[in-house]
This record gives sequence, structure tokens and C-alpha cells, in this order.
Amino acid sequence: MLNISRMAKINGFPNKFIHEMKDREIEKLTRQDNGKQEQHKNNSRKWAIFTYHSPLIRKVTNLFKNTDIRIAFRTTNTIQQQLTQKTRDKNPNGIYEIKCDTCKKKYVGQSGRPITIRHKEHIRYIKNCNPISAYAAHVLYNRHEFGTAEDILQLIRPCRKGSRMNQWENLYIQTYRQQGRLIEEQQVGEENPLYKQALPPNRRT
Repeated sequence: MLNISRMAKINGFPNKFIHEMKDREIEKLTRQDNGKQEQHKNNSRKWAIFTYHSPLIRKVTNLFKNTDIRIAFRTTNTIQQQLTQKTRDKNPNGIYEIKCDTCKKKYVGQSGRPITIRHKEHIRYIKNCNPISAYAAHVLYNRHEFGTAEDILQLIRPCRKGSRMNQWENLYIQTYRQQGRLIEEQQVGEENPLYKQALPPNRRT
């Protein structure tokens, strides 16, 4: 900047012009320094991630408003989590399937109790020749074989009793029927086209 000012003075530029040029250069350099400082400050700020359970979490994050900590939120109810969640319970409740040991087709049901209890009830219906469930009717009418819980019972989706469980059951019943895996004795309600898009591609075949 000094060299430019000296050259301007040698070339006969007015002093007023030279002072204005120096002021502009100083202002430009000041803005650049402030920008670098602000960028460095932003890069050095740390992030804190909170799980967004309810709007009350905002009261906690507001405490960090005037600090160098940035706040980010994550949800506990994404579609991916709903479709891929697993359970560690060895005897859970939720949507289950029972396989016919002869034709290998499936019965889909729901239970708010451990699914092994429902399996025992289905087997008891068969042994008592009581076709009260679709699975018992399938085995009795077709003279097919059944097996132990370890061989024919499987949890499809863990979930709690309620409207969500009803929706998951309807989805899997219609999906199994469309794929030709459902026993004929199990009735299917009105088909919902949205169910076709609800499962990942590897679960549609």
C-alpha cells in the first residue's frame, strides 16, 4: 500500500486522492482480517447433538445460545428406523408368522403378549380339533404338519399393542398374500395400494 501511495505521489496525484486511496486500502484489509477471524471462530465452534423427544428440549438447548457450542437435533422416529428396528427381547410381542410345516405357507398374526404364548394357543386349537384360528383351520382341514416354536414361529416386527400394531399386521398380511406366501384360510381385507411402497425392495419379493 505504501509503494502504491509513493508511486501516486511521484506521478503527481493530489494528496487528497492519495489519502482516500490509503483509507480504502486500510478498510479493505480490515474487512479481510475480520472475515478470517469470524471464519476461524465458526470453524472452532463445537457441535452438541440432542435427541428431539419433545419441544421441551428447546429449554435445554437455549442455555447454549450465547456460547461457542452449536446445537443439532436428531429424531427417534424416522421411516428407516421404523422399517429396520430390531429387538433384543428373546420372547417379544408384535407381529409374527407361523409356518405350515408341510406347504411352507405362513399365517400372520399379532400379539400383545409374548408370541410363544400365541404359538401354544394355536397348537392347542389343533390338538383339540378346534379350527378357531386360521392357522388351526389350515392344518386341520388340509391334514398338514405343524412344528415347534423354534421351527415354525418367527417375529416379523416388534411393536406395542394398539393402532400401529393393527396397521403393521394388515400390511404384512396383504404383502404375504400378494407374494403367494399366505395360507388360504386367512382372510384379507381391502387392499391398500400404499402398503406396496411401505416395505424395502428386498421385502416385496
